[in-house]
Amino acid sequence: MAPAPLHRRRCLQQLGGAAAWLSATLAARQVQAAQDLDPRALGHLAPWPPGKPRPELKALALDGQLRSLADYAGAPLILNFWASYCAPCRLEMAQFNRLLEQYRPQSLRVLAVNHGEMPARVLQFLQTVPFHGEALLDRSQTQLPAWGGIALPTSFVLDAQGQVRLWHVGEIDWLGPRAQAQLAAVLRG
Repeated sequence: MAPAPLHRRRCLQQLGGAAAWLSATLAARQVQAAQDLDPRALGHLAPWPPGKPRPELKALALDGQLRSLADYAGAPLILNFWASYCAPCRLEMAQFNRLLEQYRPQSLRVLAVNHGEMPARVLQFLQTVPFHGEALLDRSQTQLPAWGGIALPTSFVLDAQGQVRLWHVGEIDWLGPRAQAQLAAVLRG
């Protein structure tokens, strides 16, 4: 087989170089995102970084209505990003139900924002795994990264004034003493 013409080889080399650059850039961004995380947030609730603005939330309710944080003004809430294929997410649903019951007098709300799945799959999941909060849909998968999340589940605790106070990446024991104390402090104001 005859060698490729010089210009074709040069194009392939440039394409390979561009691919290597893109791969390195994406890897560097992932490393930076991991370094930006407060290491205390891995495994338990951590304070939201001082001065860091709260992202907006735009997601669809199961009835098709667009929801934002303004729809929940005046109530403390847990904003949880999840998916039906995420085993830790499934486990947290039962804990959220207990929190909703426990903190009913403080008007706690739990918003479970599904990350990218079809509404039919979410509804099927909710038929098998009871959840007493409000399930929202983010089919575009833009909300989790907008909030700085890099994995499922990721949760944020907002006070009644809508300020993010706590957050964490990954599964957490919401009923454990440490999480309970932190959550109670946010609910007290």
